[in-house]
Amino acid sequence: MKSQNQGRQDFLQWINELTECDYPKVELLSDGIGYCQIIDALHPGSIYLSKLNFMARFPDEYTKNLKVLDDAFSKLKIDKVVPIDKLSKCKFQDNMAFLQWMYNYASKVNPFVKNYRGYSRRLESFEKQHHGRYTQMSAHLIPNTEFLKFKQTDIDGRTFLKIETTKASQAEEAIKELEIDIKNKMDYNWKLIYALDDLQYQRDVLYGLLTKIDQCVQKSNDPAAIKMHNVIMEEPIDFSEK
Repeated sequence: MKSQNQGRQDFLQWINELTECDYPKVELLSDGIGYCQIIDALHPGSIYLSKLNFMARFPDEYTKNLKVLDDAFSKLKIDKVVPIDKLSKCKFQDNMAFLQWMYNYASKVNPFVKNYRGYSRRLESFEKQHHGRYTQMSAHLIPNTEFLKFKQTDIDGRTFLKIETTKASQAEEAIKELEIDIKNKMDYNWKLIYALDDLQYQRDVLYGLLTKIDQCVQKSNDPAAIKMHNVIMEEPIDFSEK
């Protein structure tokens, strides 16, 4: 099927199946992990997955991951500019267009690529980074149980237990992921509150200074003072009636 006849779900299914990820929406591809693993699958050894941040949550962290992808493109002499700034902003249209290009590229290079151990490759790289005991990679980088290769010959309950254990483990990891995400967002909100308080303080100081200046110029008949008074009292364009 030609790529132009496929929708977002088709492309998401393709990248999730190839890389053993669980991206729920195209915008999350901005973390760069999925794109990097497509290149890792097509050109083994061409990209350093251990350089990736598997817990990236913010645009500046996405940018670093996408830079790893860009370096691989240069190494492989792939004639395509990685739009790092656009992709890192989590916009659907930019990531959708790049995902479609990646699909077309993969179709030309190796349309039958398979047996790529995407999840194992992530785990190997993640373990090399020596994170803390309870640190987990982003939830969408942990695949659904359908991607984990269970032995169908286990009929004594072991397969069931493995699946249930995996689900419980994924749930626990997701909770920890949410806790970390909430903490990061709370820290970010506090930074915004402090910045707002500082802006309000600066506004009050400047308003006080302008008030004192206006009181001084009102007592003068000097043309320059009158002009200064008019400037101070001038209504901003944004506040004028349209």
